[in-house]
Amino acid sequence: MPALTNNIIVWNFLQKPKIFILIAIIISISACGRKGDPIVPRLSPPAPVTDIKGFTKDSSAILNWEIPAKNMDGTKLKDLSKFTVLRADVSDRETGGCGCAFVKIAVIDIQKPEPSLIKDNNVVFIDKAEDLFPAGLTYKIPYSYKIIVEAKSGLLSPESEEIILVPTKPPNPPSGFKASVQNETVILKWEPSKGDVKGYNIYRSKTKGAYSDTPVNKELIKSSEGAFADIGLEPGAYYYIIRATDTITPPYNEGPDSEEIEIRITK
Repeated sequence: MPALTNNIIVWNFLQKPKIFILIAIIISISACGRKGDPIVPRLSPPAPVTDIKGFTKDSSAILNWEIPAKNMDGTKLKDLSKFTVLRADVSDRETGGCGCAFVKIAVIDIQKPEPSLIKDNNVVFIDKAEDLFPAGLTYKIPYSYKIIVEAKSGLLSPESEEIILVPTKPPNPPSGFKASVQNETVILKWEPSKGDVKGYNIYRSKTKGAYSDTPVNKELIKSSEGAFADIGLEPGAYYYIIRATDTITPPYNEGPDSEEIEIRITK
């Protein structure tokens, strides 16, 4: 009996590691089927708009900025929803004020941006200041603009850096605008405008009252000049206007249209 007992003890001793391994496998299998609390991924807000460009035209401001492609953590921005445009009159900064009374003037939906325009991954927004009375920005007042990006998740980007624009009253159109025809050339003449005038742009159309944004003259006509020749025209009816500007490079701060001239070239 003692020999048999010893054999049983030895057998049990040899089997214990196998039993422990089996128990470990069972625990491991049962643990695989257990579900813990779900891990919610952290969302990153959009990165702010950078490098806002802008200029004024009469009592309006035109802003342009590139659509951001990244979130704050560097990941790709996939759920862009809208842009919010803020504006503030910052004239009080000249007297020690903060110039921080920003108001929301527009929300631009990325899917339906009208009346704004999205082209070549850029947003173009025109602030006509219709929220002011009377409508339009006040001449010689500095206005600050900021942009906020919003994702579909509702997360907001930090405010963009500001851009400050100062609208100025453009010059009146020249007087005495008239035209004559010599063969296939239209000769335009006018009396110079008064005030701070840097030059003139002439616009031509074949439809009365409808003009493109591109002048006929490739370079700004100097303020000291009072004539321009539009050459190489086909027979037909043409319409002209002229505008004075107080800026020497595009985009021009042009004044209102002159009186419209109709001219006809015959064979």
